[in-house]
Formats: sequence, C-alpha cells, structure tokens
Amino acid sequence: MPVDGLWVLEGTPLNLQCFGPGPDFHLLHGNCTKLVKTKTSNSGFVTFNDTINVTRADGGLYFCHCPPGPSSNAVEVVVIDPDLDPPELLLPPLQPLPAPEGTNISVVCKGPPGAATFRLYRGSPGGAVGQRWVAEGGAVSFSLGPLHPRDEGAYVCTYSPKAGGVSQPSPSLLILVEGGDATPKNPDWPGCKHWEGSH
Repeated sequence: MPVDGLWVLEGTPLNLQCFGPGPDFHLLHGNCTKLVKTKTSNSGFVTFNDTINVTRADGGLYFCHCPPGPSSNAVEVVVIDPDLDPPELLLPPLQPLPAPEGTNISVVCKGPPGAATFRLYRGSPGGAVGQRWVAEGGAVSFSLGPLHPRDEGAYVCTYSPKAGGVSQPSPSLLILVEGGDATPKNPDWPGCKHWEGSH
C-alpha cells in the first residue's frame, strides 16, 4: 500500500528522489517489475528527473531499489488532466464537527455530468480511501467510519470521465474527530520521495 504520493499535471515534469545506501539506485514502475532507470551515487540519494512531459501512462506506483536490500515503500503518482475541472467535496447538511469518535459520517463528491468514477483521498494520493462508480448524476457518497482520531485530516476527491483521465483534486475538506490532532503531519518516509517543484 503506498504511503506517499503526489499529483502531477499532464505535460509537466516528474521528479522523484530516492534515498538509500547506494551506490546503485533502481527506479521501478508498476508492480516492482518495470525498470525505469538506474543511477549510481555515493551521496545517499539520487534524483530521477528524466520524465519531462508526463502522460497518463506515467501514473501509478513507483518504488526505489538499492541492491541487495529490499525495495522502498511505494509512492503513488496520479497524473491529472488540467482540462478536467475539480469536483466539490461536501459534508451533508447538519453534520456536526468535530465528529464523535466511533460514529460514521458521509461525504459527497460532486462532479460534472459524465463523471463516471470517483476517488476519495486522505491527504496525498498515497492516502486513497475508496473508489466508487456512478452511472449517472455526477455525484457519489463515501461513508467514513467508525471514525477514530487517526482518521482526522484533509480529504480531497477526484473523478474520471468514461473516456479516461483524472480530474484536478477538489478543494480539501478538513474532517475533525473528537480526540484527534489537527496539526499537519509531514512524516519523513524512507525510499522514493518527490522533489520540490514536481507539481
């Protein structure tokens, strides 16, 4: 399961950093099967910045491997189509916040007519919570719960039309849970990391 991720606009560069003992660093795409690039460095990290114009095919999971050790945790790259406007992410009316621990709440992701698939994320693309399909109507409801303080955070959603592509993410919706900690969390994940300026 990916622990980190980033949004990248179609047609822009993709930059990933890999940290490890080296000296050989292998960037893998997909199910750890497709070798993208190999670099050598004794500095403890390398930057893979060879993808100049990202396409939909560049989306997915990336791993870093420094032989003879294991591969890193996955980084999920979601390639978004700048021509697809962001959806809205809404709480139903009268939903109290902070939500009591142990309760269930629903959030609604509303896109344009023709939106076929919706995805809900907590934080980055690596925090995918769920995916729903909708035949028509352009909106779908996601149920969250029973809530725990660790579920607190900023949520966003995206949609995909039947023709493919991923929309820009919605504005974030902060879900507060009683007993939670609303301070931003920026863990220092090992392995592949995105480099500043990637999006």
